[in-house]
Amino acid sequence: MRTMSLVAALLIASATASAEQKNVRLLTGMTDTQLQQTMNFIRASLGVHCDFCHVVNDKEGWNFASDEKQTKRTARHMIEMVEQINQQNFDNNAAVSCTTCHRGSTRPVSLPTLPQKPPPFPTPVRTSPTLPALEDVVARYSAAIGDASALRLPRVVKGFREGSDGKPMPFEAQMMDGKWHIVAQTPDGRREQIITSEGGWIRTDKGVNRVSEDDLERFRMLANAFEPVSPLSIPKDAHVVSTEKIGDRDTVVVALRVNDRVRERLFFDTANGLLLRRQILTRVAIGEVPQQIDFDDYRNLGGVKFPFTIRVSLVDPWTSATRRYSEVQLGARVDEAVFSPPAGIRP
Repeated sequence: MRTMSLVAALLIASATASAEQKNVRLLTGMTDTQLQQTMNFIRASLGVHCDFCHVVNDKEGWNFASDEKQTKRTARHMIEMVEQINQQNFDNNAAVSCTTCHRGSTRPVSLPTLPQKPPPFPTPVRTSPTLPALEDVVARYSAAIGDASALRLPRVVKGFREGSDGKPMPFEAQMMDGKWHIVAQTPDGRREQIITSEGGWIRTDKGVNRVSEDDLERFRMLANAFEPVSPLSIPKDAHVVSTEKIGDRDTVVVALRVNDRVRERLFFDTANGLLLRRQILTRVAIGEVPQQIDFDDYRNLGGVKFPFTIRVSLVDPWTSATRRYSEVQLGARVDEAVFSPPAGIRP
């Protein structure tokens, strides 16, 4: 598997669906993580909360299996319609999705906005820009970022994490060989999290719990999302596809195909060659679920530039977060023992 596509691969892991999935008629064969991503894609497309389709009350909480609401029954018809449109008209590509028509509204706009101003004549013709070769883009990124091999070294970081509420919470983390040890100060107290290839654990003031397989999939995906992209991981079969604006910065866009369900786009700053954005698009039944990672505030750390601000944006806004590092030590000495399962694990 390509190093470049680790995050994307985790999004489509072959874990089995949870036994808690009940009355799922169309979006079958998914893990809980995949189903949750798909539900959030629909939610984001319509600009609603989950209760738009699902039943919830103060006594029993959420009843996701219930078909009580007409909106849920309508959603099933919409899913079938989207699948049919793409199969019959676009070779089963995700050309049409919920977002195509809804654009953040529960009711698609079917009429043009009035009054109208006369459009320019003749209609402006878009000209295709001259695009650089992939080798030149990667070479410039490699020169800009410096010693990329340093990104693979053990690392100790400190800083603040901001969630959807915008409140910064201090944290520190140690990373080595695909393992993470994270300690955060939350409103509920100290929270320690360990993630390895063998499992995951969370320690709070209330005790130690083993992370479920499905939560572990999400934790690994998020941990990897905050990793900088090494130029060494960009495959040679990627290709330059366009130029785009990100805010006031011009970028050149590199596209790559991870597998038949996942593709990525990398946005490089034309002014300095550094990576500004990574976009991961994962195909599901009703379109492509986007994940956006923005890199900013690059600083020189002994020969390699490291982004001190990394923002991960998902269709699930409650999981989206920004890390702002105050301290990064590359090549730090990390004790292997910090990744060991804690004592007192609950079954």
